[in-house]
Amino acid sequence: MVALVNPVHRRGERIKLWLVFYTMAMFSFVTVYTAMNLNNLSMSFIDNRVPIEPDFSGPVEYYIYIPYTPLGLLPNVMFNLNNWLADGLLVGPLFDAVLTLPGV
Repeated sequence: MVALVNPVHRRGERIKLWLVFYTMAMFSFVTVYTAMNLNNLSMSFIDNRVPIEPDFSGPVEYYIYIPYTPLGLLPNVMFNLNNWLADGLLVGPLFDAVLTLPGV
């Protein structure tokens, strides 16, 4: 973030606020994904060690059923949103650069 707003790195250009907000959104999505994933791991291996059914152990059984709850759905949504933002950041400038070059 410092590189985006520090005048040394800008070479006389203005601050690109869309890039600052884009970066903040990506870091926020990845932070939520990581925190929720670590929370789910903690709940599965610490809180739910005792198996409910004799076929599965506690953490495996918990991980089978957690994707159908909001606690399991939120990390997957955040991961997909972050991937879409990353893909859009990589693909977006590519088409702009190709269309502005004459003779290409």
